[in-house]
Amino acid sequence: MAQDDVEYQEGLGPLLDPWRARAKDDIFADLRVSHDDEKTALVSGLRRGRKRATNAGDGTIKTVSLVKKGGILVWQDDLPAPDVAPPSPDIGRRQRRLRRRAGFSDPVKTNAKEIGTGPVMLAKTFPALQPNKVVEAVGKIDVMLNPALTPSPPNGLETLDGRLRRLRASDGKFVLESQAAGEAFSGRTLLFVHGTFSNATNMLGEFNKTPQGQAFLNNALSGPNKYDRVLFFEHATLAVSPVINALELGRLFANASGQIDVIAHSRGGLVVRWWLEAFGKSLNLNPANPVRAMLAGSPINGTSLAAPARLQDALNLFSNIAAYAQTAMGLVGLANPFMWAAEKLVEVVVSATGALARTPLLDGVIVLVPGLAGQAKVTNNHEINRLRLGPCAVTPRYFAVTADFETEEVGWKFWQYFRPDVAADVVTNAIFKVPNDLVVDTSSMTDFGVDKLGLAADPRHFGPETKVWHCNYFRQPETIAHIIKSFT
Repeated sequence: MAQDDVEYQEGLGPLLDPWRARAKDDIFADLRVSHDDEKTALVSGLRRGRKRATNAGDGTIKTVSLVKKGGILVWQDDLPAPDVAPPSPDIGRRQRRLRRRAGFSDPVKTNAKEIGTGPVMLAKTFPALQPNKVVEAVGKIDVMLNPALTPSPPNGLETLDGRLRRLRASDGKFVLESQAAGEAFSGRTLLFVHGTFSNATNMLGEFNKTPQGQAFLNNALSGPNKYDRVLFFEHATLAVSPVINALELGRLFANASGQIDVIAHSRGGLVVRWWLEAFGKSLNLNPANPVRAMLAGSPINGTSLAAPARLQDALNLFSNIAAYAQTAMGLVGLANPFMWAAEKLVEVVVSATGALARTPLLDGVIVLVPGLAGQAKVTNNHEINRLRLGPCAVTPRYFAVTADFETEEVGWKFWQYFRPDVAADVVTNAIFKVPNDLVVDTSSMTDFGVDKLGLAADPRHFGPETKVWHCNYFRQPETIAHIIKSFT
């Protein structure tokens, strides 16, 4: 199959079509199990006829669907069984024929085609991944999410090389150069570090959305207190643990000196902590100029979203975020990766476990996605536990932007189904048990766990907030003002 055999509702087109165009072909094509094309076509035909095509645990051909259930998008194995529709009055064969000739639908057929507890928004059939190719598949998702990553095989081992990209102004626009200078940095440096599913282009785009963000970038490049360089760190966020990202960042900044300021979003804040606190001895810093780091919505003590037992619900949440970010923020196409990434991760989970339904294997699947496992908020996350022991190679001045997202706005009410205080009849396992910004627990954003570490100033907190959530921190004028104040 040139692509996964997939069909989806028109409303998902802006969220998926640009990603399919970028992929051009099935990104997992060379990683799939050997399969019978005729059997694949048969299962796809059953699916298109809305007949159940069961996912056998050891079967090579899988079918999954994204169903709108009670207004919430939920991933399911196979296709849900058709509901039994209430009987419709039969208007007679002749009347039905006349209606069809006039362009009207057949009411008998129309009334009987509701699937499961709601419409099927997306259905797809695909051959499973080979058992030893799951980790490689996660790497291919990373490369799609961030084309700036370059897989390279040093010494025969393939890695996803992160890199620094320099920002410059050109004809009134901000441009990311393909590669930053490789020499040791000195003077004043401003570094941006993006989060999961993101890349430098998307993070830059958030600052570009408002006059305040544009003014901040202009001042950083050419203002009275301009930086000698403004850099963005491109890195893999799924196939690579935050610790590995940090190790690479440490190498890129080896022997750097002068004033270093950092703006990190989401998982990027965890990368920055590991870089400075564990690998910071590679920096050549003056104690009079400590590193200053602004962490926006960062899971520095992990996020419940990445907990192994909640992986299936996390995929549901990603899909709902995609749909409503499209409405609330106008995020479509390549700027909104949540739906496409959730769809591809569903393939990984089904390939590893045999089915999407919760199994004891889900705990192992999360480990196959190191970028998520490294930020899981669980008591046995050995990476975060070690980070919280200290001591620190570098003691930065940390600042934070946090939020507690709550809203009664109709289009956003899906968030309620991921909270434990709501009857879990739609989503079977509430992800968050405490306030959060839809992706990260609010309390985790400032919980360093190291005695000598803390915030240098009170965080800029939004909430309980109806508009500010994980993906729009940098669109808020208050966030930009907090960064300027903290770095002055």
